[in-house]
Amino acid sequence: MKRLPTTFSRTLPQIKPALHGLLDLLFPTFCPACGIPVPHPQLFCFDCIRTLPPLPEHHCLYCGTTTSGPVLGCGSCLLVPNRPDRVCFPFTYTEPIARLIVQFKFSDRTEWAASLIDLAMERVGDLLIWEDLELVVPVPLHPLRLVWRGYNQAALLAGALARRLDRPLVTNGLYRIKMTRPQTRLRQKERLINVRNAFTTHNDVIANRTILLVDDVFTTGSTIWSATRALKKGGARRVVIFCLARVDH
Repeated sequence: MKRLPTTFSRTLPQIKPALHGLLDLLFPTFCPACGIPVPHPQLFCFDCIRTLPPLPEHHCLYCGTTTSGPVLGCGSCLLVPNRPDRVCFPFTYTEPIARLIVQFKFSDRTEWAASLIDLAMERVGDLLIWEDLELVVPVPLHPLRLVWRGYNQAALLAGALARRLDRPLVTNGLYRIKMTRPQTRLRQKERLINVRNAFTTHNDVIANRTILLVDDVFTTGSTIWSATRALKKGGARRVVIFCLARVDH
């Protein structure tokens, strides 16, 4: 592969602002929350960024449930084997983040992945770096659902996150082998049954590694916990969860 000329390589950082300005002029982007123009490659305007809801001060490290004080984990999580070693989420599933995730997931706004991760890293980047992660693994879709949707939103987020963390993205370590019903309208018990034994692993890839498992939304945790159990049964040493947002029940 040919290397860029030295002069061009040195000049590129200087002309990037001008290139972004040209992009803003020719292809303006707008804040999805309020609709005003925003500079490339920013996603939200600064006013909307300031209104994003803060994270709860205290929460269970394993499921993210808000707690009244600093605790390691809530009572129900401490009793569960093969649970995640930590859950990390930068946002609660409220507006405007909720609307943004729905559009990203169902309206083909795949170009938002990197900007969403940039925004997330401003809140939880230090925590993820401290975890000493080895592999980034997205929660997979069933092959038939992937064909129907056209893309896996978790894989797009995982790819952007892997680039930011400078860690390998692994898409052949975890597989969904069960065509589950959409979780949206199911009750918690039905969700648990729906995703039971839904995943399997390629053990040689994930054995004895610390995994960052990536998904878009943590609702009841049924899907994430099922995938975590599969990874740990496959030999993963630790599994840290990253979701863009958590539904606060």
